[in-house]
Amino acid sequence: MSTNIDPYTLKVSDELLADLKSRLEHTRYPQELNLPAGQEWSYGTPISAVKDTVEYWKTTFDWRKCEANLNTKLPQFTTGIDTGIAAHGSLKLFIHGWPGNFAERLKMVDELAEPADLKHPAFHVVSPSIPGYGFSDPPTAPGFGIRRAADVFDKLMKRLGYSHYITQGGDWGALIARGLALWHQESCRAILVNMFVLHPSLLLWNPRLLLKTILGFLGAPGGYPAIQINNLKGVFEFQKTGAAYQKIQSQKPQSLGFAMTDSPAGLLAWVREKYHAWAEEGYQWTNDDLCMFTMLYWIPGPTPSFR
Repeated sequence: MSTNIDPYTLKVSDELLADLKSRLEHTRYPQELNLPAGQEWSYGTPISAVKDTVEYWKTTFDWRKCEANLNTKLPQFTTGIDTGIAAHGSLKLFIHGWPGNFAERLKMVDELAEPADLKHPAFHVVSPSIPGYGFSDPPTAPGFGIRRAADVFDKLMKRLGYSHYITQGGDWGALIARGLALWHQESCRAILVNMFVLHPSLLLWNPRLLLKTILGFLGAPGGYPAIQINNLKGVFEFQKTGAAYQKIQSQKPQSLGFAMTDSPAGLLAWVREKYHAWAEEGYQWTNDDLCMFTMLYWIPGPTPSFR
C-alpha cells in the first residue's frame, strides 16, 4: 500500500465502452402501469425518463470528452490510507453521498477556487470518493462505517498538508461530516450539511419534547409550530414512499448488484429516481449530467456503493 500521493488519470478502455454500447443497444424495457398525470414517478422511474437518456447515451454522449474534462478541471490523485483502502479524490473537502460522486463539484469548483468577485474567499477544494465509490478501492469485509470513513478522510487531509479544514456533506457525506466534527474536533473546524438525522423523542428520553410533538400534530397550544410539523410529516412520507432503496441496499446489496452490474439502463433508472426526487423543484438535469453520473458507477461497478 503506497502512502504517496500519486497522480491518477482517468482512462476507460475501449473494450469497456464497446461493451457498454452493445448493452445499451439491446436494452429491454419493463412493462409499466398507466398512471394519472402527476403520479408518473409514484412506482419508480418511468420509461419516458429513461428511454430518451439511453438513446442519447448510446448515440450522442461523448465519454472521451467528459473524461478529458474531469482530468483537466478536477486533477485526481490516489493515496493509500492505513485501513488498506486507496482513497481517490481531486483537490477539495466536499463529501458526496449516494447516488452522488466527486464530479458533482464540476459546476462550482472554479468559483470556489478562483471567485470572480475578489471580495469572496477562495478555497483549496478536496473532493474525495468514499471508499467503494468511483475509483476508490472498496472495503473487502463488513464493518466499514461512518467512523472509519471519517478517520480515513481526516488522515487524507493531514496527508495533503491541511491540519485544519472545513467540511460540506450531503447524504452519507453529511453523516461523515458530522463524524469528523465529533471525532476530529482538533482538525475539522466547521461543517455544513444538507441532511440532518435526528431520532424521535421517546417518553423515557425526553417526555417534554414528545408532548410538544403530539400537541403540534394536534394543532394544540404548546406544540411545535406548523412549519416544523410539516417537515416532520415529510420525513414520515419519505420513509413510507421514498426509502425502498435504503432497505434493499442495506439488507441485500449483493442481490441488487447482479442486476445493476449487468444492465446500464437499469443502473441509470435506479440512480435517476433520486436525482429526480432530490433536485430542487424545477431543476432539470441534462442528459450529459445523467450519463456522466451513471458512468462513474458503471465503470468500476456499482455494488460496493450499495453496501
